Amino acid sequence: MSDLVAQLREKDGTAAALLLIVSVAALLRFYSLAAESLWFDETYSVWVARHPVAWHIALSTQRIFPPLYYLCLHFWLGLGSSEFVVRSLSVWLGLASIVAVYGLAKQLFDARIGLLSALLLAISPLHIWYSQEARMYILVATLGLCSAYFMLCALRQGRLWHWVAYVLSTAALMNTHYFAIFLVPFQNAYVLYLLLRKQIQLDVLRHWLVSQGAAALLSVMGLAGIFSAESGYWWGLLDTWHGAPTVADLLGVMFSFSLGTTIQGRWIYWGGLFVFGLCVLASCFSIGRRRLLLLSDGGLAFALLYFAVPIGTVFALSQFRSFWVLRYIFPFLPPYCIIVARGISNLWRLGEAESGTDLRNGKSQDPLRRAAMRTAGRALALVLLAAIVLTSTWPIANIHRYEHKENWRSAVSYLAAQEQANDLILLVDEDIWLPFEHYYDGSTRRIGVSRVVTDRDLLAARVGTVLPHYSRMWLVLSHTDNFLLKDYLTASRCTELVSEKHFTGIEIDLFNIQHTVTNCG
Repeated sequence: MSDLVAQLREKDGTAAALLLIVSVAALLRFYSLAAESLWFDETYSVWVARHPVAWHIALSTQRIFPPLYYLCLHFWLGLGSSEFVVRSLSVWLGLASIVAVYGLAKQLFDARIGLLSALLLAISPLHIWYSQEARMYILVATLGLCSAYFMLCALRQGRLWHWVAYVLSTAALMNTHYFAIFLVPFQNAYVLYLLLRKQIQLDVLRHWLVSQGAAALLSVMGLAGIFSAESGYWWGLLDTWHGAPTVADLLGVMFSFSLGTTIQGRWIYWGGLFVFGLCVLASCFSIGRRRLLLLSDGGLAFALLYFAVPIGTVFALSQFRSFWVLRYIFPFLPPYCIIVARGISNLWRLGEAESGTDLRNGKSQDPLRRAAMRTAGRALALVLLAAIVLTSTWPIANIHRYEHKENWRSAVSYLAAQEQANDLILLVDEDIWLPFEHYYDGSTRRIGVSRVVTDRDLLAARVGTVLPHYSRMWLVLSHTDNFLLKDYLTASRCTELVSEKHFTGIEIDLFNIQHTVTNCG
């Protein structure tokens, strides 16, 4: 981004302000980064990343998600495998996205809105959350910003390296997560907007079509896996778990984009939507000129399309087969911050008009009226910005104050400290072997039992064949609401419940096995 670097070299305090924002963002993201253990999805990331590069390439068309993030994490693990190291990749990607959102917002509007956008993303509780998680979602958000930035530069300036950078960043995006494909309709909708307004030349349009084809060819490997059996099974589960989203779900996403997921309450919900909604309204409506800016402002049209088209497309398609999941929609947060920042900036500039002229009728404005509007606008802008900053501290504090992720580190440590020779470990659901094995280095036999098994006789037969060979049995329950196995063991005369221990998202039960009983019942 040589253009962005050149802009930051200007001696107007912009670089210092952006550096301060990024520094605050780094503090918020590195703080207590390793306080919680890796949860299921994060241990899956580590497990996949530990495989050889050839494995990633060979199975790229068979896995649930494209390989780019896992390949990045594969090399990052050379620095270590602690919680801090594993998650720090996401932190750095999150910081890069803050710089990228500044660059995009400055291209769309000006440096003030760029800095405001960077600040809003820096203190966004949802952005902090996913910047501290070892998953690919923050990489999608960052690459999405890069793709949008280079797209804008290519369309406006037409330099070859802008087109190349756009193709590469878009292809990288598509090789990171399937939801990246929902950015394609937004980008083409913006090109259509330029066509309708006759603001794009024919040779630029040809370059755009060529770049789309090149990006598509480079994305084949990443997107091919969407048709795999594993992906089909996963999308089916999402449809079963979530169902078709409603308007309430859409408002819930807007609230999460505003204040994250770690606070609740009716008044904070509606209050947050009101404050951020007022900023969005101020972004779309010129109060001084009393007119909507949706079509006349190209920068606003770009930001709105970037935000609304992907989310609207997911919402519409999820009415037929649902994949409405917040973490998948999260990458569309940055344009929301740009729109909110634009609204605050518009309010700050309220009452300003070129040459003291009312642009509606060409008459000279009353200086006192202009001064009053300017004062009121700046006061409202400061109040809204202060409200956003101060209110965001609550959910940010809750991220670090409470335990949110499955505590596999403590759970496995507890079990390992008390296990004995001739013990058996049963894992329900069977997939939880991933986080369990990440922290467990013992040799006790482990058996997985699927959460979808609901036949009591089948469970009894499976467990009954192994019980006679062991003295005690540990039952580890997580990612399941099927407690049929625990109920069977508790009621059985062959097993006696000795202890029950709960950790965040995990339950560990210890049973003694009674070998003197012949009929377990």
